[in-house]
Amino acid sequence: MSYPASLQKLIDLFTKFPGIGPRQAARLAFFITKDENSLAESLASALIQVKEKTVICKNCFRTMEKNLKDLLVCSTCLSPGRNKTIITIIEKEADLINLEKSGSYNGLYHLLGGVISPLDSDSPRKLKLREMFDRIKDILEGQGQAEIILATNPTTEGDTTALYIERVLLPLKNKYPRLVISRLARGLSLGSELEYADETTIKSALDNRTQRT
Repeated sequence: MSYPASLQKLIDLFTKFPGIGPRQAARLAFFITKDENSLAESLASALIQVKEKTVICKNCFRTMEKNLKDLLVCSTCLSPGRNKTIITIIEKEADLINLEKSGSYNGLYHLLGGVISPLDSDSPRKLKLREMFDRIKDILEGQGQAEIILATNPTTEGDTTALYIERVLLPLKNKYPRLVISRLARGLSLGSELEYADETTIKSALDNRTQRT
């Protein structure tokens, strides 16, 4: 016995979401079909709007609202009050939001879009590493100095990614002695993620970040 084709299609779509398995996908699909508060219509409308009204910042790769001037750079990257020589490297947008909530950071960001998995040899190619390298190189050529804060999460994949980035940036570090690479302090407990850390913990991790040699 199988589900109706339209329901099965919805289940299959939900399984494409990160962390959603077949059973969870089926629960979500059945919830929508039984809901009597127009959730399906609201969800469909929201999905269409988010595709139509958002774009990706060409500098940091965070999601931003489209604007009338068709600018492809977010307000954070454009802000004159931001320190343009400091870039924090993060895994995902939720990490950026939490760092901003801490009120302790005034530099820029670079969103990798994931982490390097030791089990996936292609994972480095899926991240914004080339764009990161070119962006940092441009800053160094223009300013002569930069600090790169590695804010990948203190997990196996996060640590692997941080070490990989250090190797990627080694040619720039050798050429530009005023390039500083630092790492968030271990106020973040092992295995925890920025997305779930409180503002005080993040502030401590930023204030006590360690320079990489």
